[in-house]
Formats: sequence, structure tokens, C-alpha cells
Amino acid sequence: MDVTTPRQVGKSNLHVNPLGFGAGHITHPSISNEQALRTVATAWESGVRFFDTAPFYGLGSSERRLGMGLSGVLGAGTVPLREEYRVNTKVGKALVPEPVIDPSKETLTPGGHVKTVRDPLSGFRLTFDYSGDAILQQHQDSLQRMGLCNVDSLTIHDLDQGNHSPEQIEQCLNELSAEGGGGSTALHELRASGVISAIGCGVSMDDRTSESWAESEHEDLCERIADCVDLDFFLIAGPYTLLDVRATRKLLPLCEERGIGVVIGTPYASGLLVTPDDPNVTYMYAPPPEDMLKRAKRMQVICERHGVPLAAAAIQFPLAHPTVCSVIPGARAPEEPVQNHDYMHTHVPQEVWQEFKNEGLLAPEIPTPSES
Repeated sequence: MDVTTPRQVGKSNLHVNPLGFGAGHITHPSISNEQALRTVATAWESGVRFFDTAPFYGLGSSERRLGMGLSGVLGAGTVPLREEYRVNTKVGKALVPEPVIDPSKETLTPGGHVKTVRDPLSGFRLTFDYSGDAILQQHQDSLQRMGLCNVDSLTIHDLDQGNHSPEQIEQCLNELSAEGGGGSTALHELRASGVISAIGCGVSMDDRTSESWAESEHEDLCERIADCVDLDFFLIAGPYTLLDVRATRKLLPLCEERGIGVVIGTPYASGLLVTPDDPNVTYMYAPPPEDMLKRAKRMQVICERHGVPLAAAAIQFPLAHPTVCSVIPGARAPEEPVQNHDYMHTHVPQEVWQEFKNEGLLAPEIPTPSES
């Protein structure tokens, strides 16, 4: 399987490398600016040219650190040509200055988590707005934070049941619609004018959204969004990994039918597909269910029998699906992008995939990497 040649993103004219970099983790409070910038630099040195970020990640710090990191990857006084790399950021969430705390602005998700969080350091409050005017302003704000004159794609962020009640989802869809708030119109015009090359939509399966994935509720919402916006890709985090492939029920067939590409976030399922023996390991950022833990350990045994890391199988697996153009693992430390590169280029024998299927860990019809 070719893991180096850039792949087309759906039906767009955007092409990205199969291995990208998710800049969400470089915002962790324990990570210094120096470490974050060095992590971006080692990603670049390892060959990464596709970077994903969002205003929500670190409430602005992901975009700031990614922009600073990219500006320094060639050393002082030299910056890489903008056409040498691709950047995706997200819309639907804005950061609004709130110098004095206003408790009335704090709202909750359906699960009781704080939805409109405020950064105590910067004083910026997170807000949601998928309307056209808001998206245009969010785009400009992101460019300023990153110090870039353009990004290559914009992704609709967190329009899902984990963040919004059913009534709020309808409001968000109305904001996005051409007949309502004009969010889709703004995105289409940005793409038509060449300001961006592709439009995406984020899809997550974690403890906040797990109930909506039990049946088809989440997938039905994805289809409604795709009916509203002419999408080039979905950015999928959670429902298409070695451990869970429920995106094959409806979402990936929808992508194949409509020429929508797929970018895979969290290919390691937040760590369980790297170190399942770690007592502190998480599955989609929460303690792993017992069945998932057992599944990961069985896969690890098979991989070890063939002398390959479980993580290598995990990061390569999604790229076998015809819709998938890239996987974008995150990294917190400079050595992690190098590890991701090594995992991507580790030879995984065909026997590994076959044993996964023989032992019922993958269904027979699920595509897996080939030798070619």
C-alpha cells in the first residue's frame, strides 16, 4: 500500500499526504511553548505536510502554536513556501473576548459538561455559531491566530448530539442552511473563489456522543449536513479504527456514493491501540470498556507474533478504505511524530490482517492494506 503519494480529498482539487499531524495535543497545559514548537518541527522533518487544528483546541493556543511552529521549521529568517504544505482548521465555534467573567454566558452540553468554556488565561469565551457571517469572521480570526494568509480547508466542528440538544441541532442546521443563516453559502463561496480548496465536517464518537452512535442517529445527522453543505470530506474520529468500524454501516457508504473523502483522526483511539497494557490507557479519551480492552490486547498478541507494533497496524489500517485520504495522529512531544512516521512505514505482513479476520476481530468484508 502506498503511504507516501498525496491523495485527493474527495472530489476537491486538494491533495494531502497520507500521514498528517493533529495539533490538538500540543495545547496541553503541561507542554511548554518550546516543546510544542519543536513537536511541529519534528513533524515537518519527518515529512508531514498536512496539519489539522481548530480554534477550540486549547481555546486558540493550537492555532497560535501551530502557526509559530510552521514559521520556524526552516530556522530563523526563513519560512516554508505556503504551497509546500496544507492546513485544515474548523468553523462553527468562535472565541469571544470576555475580560470580566460573566457566569450567564456559561452553558452546558446535554451530558452536563461546560459547553461554552472560558479560558482563564486569555479571557476568551467559546461560542457556537454556524451562520455565514460568523463563519467568515471565524475564518479571518483563525488566519490571524496562525499568522497565515490562507488555509486549505475549513471543517464544520462539533455539530452533533454531544454538544447540542435536539432543538439546538435544528437551530445549528438552520444557521448552516442557505435559506436560514447562510453558513453553507459562505463556505461554498469561499471554495468557489479559491480562498479555500475543500469543505469538511467533523464526526466524533466518544463518551459524549456514544449514545447517538448506538443506532443511526449520528449518521442520519451527518447525512442531513451533507444535504445542506456540498462536502468534500468528513473528518472522522472514533468510528473507523481497528477497534470499531461502525462508520461502515452508513457513513462510509454515503461518502462513496457522493464522492466525499475521509480524513481519520485519533487512529490510535486515544492510546488503546498503542499501549493496551498501560493501566492508565484511554479509549477515545475515557477509561476503556472491558470488551475494547480485551480486543486491543488480542490484536497486540497477533502483532507481536509477527514482530510488528500494534500501533503500526492501527495507523495503516484506515488508509485501505477507498475514501480515506489521510490519518492525522496527534503528538505531544518531539519524538512522537517520528514514531508515527516509523509506524506508517513499518511492514505489516498480510498474515496479521488475515488473523484479525480469522479470530473475529475484523469482519471479512472490511478492507485491509495490501502488499502492492
